[in-house]
Amino acid sequence: MLKLMALISSCLLIHKIKLLISLLLLFSTATKVTCRLSNGTDRLALLSFKELIAEDPLGSLSSWNHTLDLCNWDGVTCSHNHQRVLVLDLRGKSLSGTISPFLGNLSFLKSLHLQGNRFQGKIPLELGRLFRLQQLNLSRNSLQGEIPTNLSNSLSYVDLSFNDLVGKVPASFGSLTKLTELWLDSNNLIGGIPPSFGNISLLQIFSLTFNNINGTIPHSIGRLPNLQRFGISANELSGTVPPPLYNISTLTHLYIGGNQLTGCLPQDIGLTLPNLQGIVVAENQFWGRIPVSISNASRMEVFDLSINNLSGLVPFELGRKMKELRWLSLGENNLGSGDATDLMFINSLTNCSKLRMLDFNTNGFGGVLPISIANLSSHLNELRAKRNQLVGSIPVGISNLVNLTVLSLEQNIFSGVIPFEIGMLRNLQTLAFFENKLSGPIPASIGNLTRIFKLYLGDNNLNGTIPSNFGLAKFLSVHSSNNEGGETNSMAIKGSIGYVAPEYGIGGRPSKEGDVYSFGILVLEMLIGKRPADEFFTNGKSLHEFCRVALPERVMEIVDSSMLLEEPIGAENESVKQAKIRESLLSLLRIGIACSSESPGERMNIKDVIVGLLTIKEVFLGVGNHARLRMQLPVEGKSGE
Repeated sequence: MLKLMALISSCLLIHKIKLLISLLLLFSTATKVTCRLSNGTDRLALLSFKELIAEDPLGSLSSWNHTLDLCNWDGVTCSHNHQRVLVLDLRGKSLSGTISPFLGNLSFLKSLHLQGNRFQGKIPLELGRLFRLQQLNLSRNSLQGEIPTNLSNSLSYVDLSFNDLVGKVPASFGSLTKLTELWLDSNNLIGGIPPSFGNISLLQIFSLTFNNINGTIPHSIGRLPNLQRFGISANELSGTVPPPLYNISTLTHLYIGGNQLTGCLPQDIGLTLPNLQGIVVAENQFWGRIPVSISNASRMEVFDLSINNLSGLVPFELGRKMKELRWLSLGENNLGSGDATDLMFINSLTNCSKLRMLDFNTNGFGGVLPISIANLSSHLNELRAKRNQLVGSIPVGISNLVNLTVLSLEQNIFSGVIPFEIGMLRNLQTLAFFENKLSGPIPASIGNLTRIFKLYLGDNNLNGTIPSNFGLAKFLSVHSSNNEGGETNSMAIKGSIGYVAPEYGIGGRPSKEGDVYSFGILVLEMLIGKRPADEFFTNGKSLHEFCRVALPERVMEIVDSSMLLEEPIGAENESVKQAKIRESLLSLLRIGIACSSESPGERMNIKDVIVGLLTIKEVFLGVGNHARLRMQLPVEGKSGE
C-alpha cells in the first residue's frame, strides 16, 4: 500500500513539473512576443520623430531605417533584456524641426538629450508620460511656449536653458522630489520663484539667470539642505536675500547679480559658507562694508561685488587664503577713503597665482599703486583701475604682467612719464591712460605693442607722436587736440574698429555701442583673411557687404584657405567632416555679419552671440561638456551632459 501511494505521489510530482515547464515555455514565448510588439512601438515613435526633422545636415539620422535594428541606430541605447529604448542622445547634431509628441511612447526612456540643436515649437506635453525619465536636456535650441507642468517626478536632472520659453516657472516643480539639478537660464520666463521649490530637499543646483523673473527670493529656498549653486543673476528680483540662504554650508556658488536686491552681506559670511567658490552680487543695491570674514573663503575663484553701493576699506588680508582666485571685481562702488592705505589689499593678492582679472575702477581709492602690483599673477589678463584718485607714477614693475590684454588707468591723477618698459606688454590690446597728468614723450617702445587696437592717451601733457614702427600704424588715425601745454597728443583708433566720444574728443572715452560692431568686423577679418582697409574693397563695397552677399552658396569661396582643416575630425568620414566645417564657417560668418551691421539697432545681442558660439563649438567638436553663459564668467559643465 505504501509503495502504491509513493508511486502515485511520484507520478503527480512529475506531472506538476511537466506542467510548470509548459507554463514556463508559454510565458517565455509570450514575453518574446510582447517585447517584439513593444520594441515595435519604440521604432514607430522614433520614426515619427524623424519625420518632423526638417534638416539633418550631418546625416545623424541616416541609420534610422527599416533595414537596421533600432538598437543600432545612431543616438539610441537599448536595454539588454527587453531591447527597449533607454537613452536617446542626439546632442549637437544641428537638427532642425519640431519635437515629436510620439516620444511620449518611449515608455522605458530614462535619458533624453537633444541639446545644441535647432528645434522649434513647443515642448510636447506627451513627455509627461515618460514616468521612468530621469534626465531631460533640451538646452540651446529655439523652443517656444510654456514649460509643461506635468513632467515626471522621477526626474533628477532638467536643463531647458538657452531657449525662447515663456510663461511662469511651474510651481509643480516643487513636487519633483528626486530633482538634483534644474537649469532654466536664458529664456523669457516671467513671474516669481515658486515657494514650493523649498520642498525639493535633494536640489543641488538651481539656475535661473537671464530671464525676467520678478518678486522676491522665497524664504523657503533657505530650507534646501543640499543646495550647491544658486543662480538668479540678470532678472528683476527685489528685496533682500533671505538670511537662511547665507547659512547653507554646502553652497559653492551664489550668483545673484543684475537684479534690484538690497541689504548688506553678513559679517560672518566667510564662516557660514566655508565651501564658497563663486559669489556674484554685481549690479544690485547692496550697501555696507565688505565682510572681513570673506578672507577665510580659501576656495574662492570668482568674487564680483561691482556696481553696488559698498563703502569702506577692502579687507587688507582679502586674498591671503584665496589661492584659487581667478576673478576679482570691485568696480563702481564707494570703496576707499582717498587715503594712502586704500590699496593695501593688493599686497595680499600676490598669493593668488591664478588671478586673471583685477577690477577696482570707479571708486574712491587714493594713494599710489603699490610696488607689489608687479608681483601679481603672471596670468593676469585685465587690470582696471580707472576713475579713482590714484597719484604718483605708473610703476615700472607693471611690465612683469606679460599676459595683460587690458591696462586701464585712465581718469586718475597719475604723473610722470609713461614707462619705457610698457613696451614689454606685447599682449596688450587695450591701453588707456587718458585724463591723467602724464608728461614727457610717448615712449618709442609702444611700437612693440603690435596687438593693440584700442589706444587712449589723450588729455595728458604728453608730447611727440606714435612711433612710426607701430605695428598697426596704418589702421590708426591720429588726431590732434590742444591741451593746456599746447602739445598735440590726443590719439585713438577710429574707423575696421574705432571709438569716438564727442564729449572728450577723439582719443577720449570709448563708447559702448562699438563693442559688438568691433567684434563682428574682427570675426569677418579672421574668416576671409582681408581687412576693410585692403585695396580689395576700393570699389566701394564694404567688408560687411562682401560677406553678406556671398552667403550661403559661396561661403567656401570667400573663406581664407588657412581656416580649413587638413586633418580629419576624429574618425569621421570626409563628407561628414566637410559638412561640419561648412556649417561652422557659415554660422560664424552669419554672426560676424549680424554684429557688423551699420545700424546699431540691427546688430546682434551679445547674449545671442555667446549662445551662437557655444552652439558652433558643439557642432564642430561633437562634444557635450561646454562652457555656460553666466554673469560675466564661464562656469564648468553640467553633470547631465
